[in-house]
Amino acid sequence: MVDMKYKCLLVSFFLFCCLFSCKKDNSAPSGGITIVGKWFVTKQASVLYNNSGGQIATFTKTNFTNADFIEFYSDGSGYMSQTNQSGPSLSEFSYTVSGSKLVQYTSSLPTGTPETITNLTTKNMSIHIVSRVSDPNDPSVTDTEIDDFTYVK
Repeated sequence: MVDMKYKCLLVSFFLFCCLFSCKKDNSAPSGGITIVGKWFVTKQASVLYNNSGGQIATFTKTNFTNADFIEFYSDGSGYMSQTNQSGPSLSEFSYTVSGSKLVQYTSSLPTGTPETITNLTTKNMSIHIVSRVSDPNDPSVTDTEIDDFTYVK
């Protein structure tokens, strides 16, 4: 009788250990990874296509300064700074994020610019943007521009 009680207690202990030793899956990124913060541009790779799908131009830029950044705040607002010939220019925007989809809204583009976050870690972020732009040779024609931006925090 004592032997049976001992076996039952041992089996109960074994089952208890098995049940509570399993890790629960966590599909959310650990460490609270978010786009909130100041991100410095390190690379821009762009390709311009005409309406028939032919490539018009391609370029890669890596000579950015600390004045080239985007900053996201937790309230859905942010600032973007870009260096041009006259120095850095600062513009304000609002944004929404849903999964990997990011949309930025500005006063000049109130419908928003849809973007895709292709990589996000605590220190690195990559964003893919497909947009319609005026043809550099004929402003009455609209082309497709694909931009891939890389940022570091």
